[in-house]
Amino acid sequence: MTELRIEDLLSADEYDKKRNELLSIANSENELRTVHIGNSVSLLFENKETVQNKLQEVLRNENVIHSEGIQEKLSIYKLLLPNTNNLKATMSISSDEEEKLNFPVEEKKGIDKKVWIQIGENDRVFGSSSTNLKHADVKDYERVFVLEFDLSNLMVKDFQAGMVLYAGIDHPKYNIRTKEILKETTTSLAKDFL
Repeated sequence: MTELRIEDLLSADEYDKKRNELLSIANSENELRTVHIGNSVSLLFENKETVQNKLQEVLRNENVIHSEGIQEKLSIYKLLLPNTNNLKATMSISSDEEEKLNFPVEEKKGIDKKVWIQIGENDRVFGSSSTNLKHADVKDYERVFVLEFDLSNLMVKDFQAGMVLYAGIDHPKYNIRTKEILKETTTSLAKDFL
């Protein structure tokens, strides 16, 4: 696990100069670390790079330039970073018009408590929803949750050894499991434990 410190952040001017390049890198990192569970749910497994990018964008968009304000935002965004034996993922629920008809918002309640990952033959680990963020710029039926997956030492070892990773949701209205998650994604996530 890598700590994110205020010294790691670019000033507003530096960030503006490098923004396009950094966003391109961040998009690639986000794509690599995102797992789609069906058509409506995605998990972005956070690390220092994904969190730093989100934070830099928030600081820019909200024009936060004073150290007190930066420190306040940093303390919030640090909650997204994984700890020693866990992974944290930002779970997004969204849907297009057709999907809303099949899976209305009122049926999505509690879905955050039904998301799991499985490493190899180990038991499924259900995520605990540690933070619930409602973003002002997303539609009412879109929600974002931060899920924390606590892993045993054996699970971490198996993960680092390259065991297969699966994810799924055991919700009565959205019961689905992924196929084997891409090796590149699994390898990227396993690096969080180094």
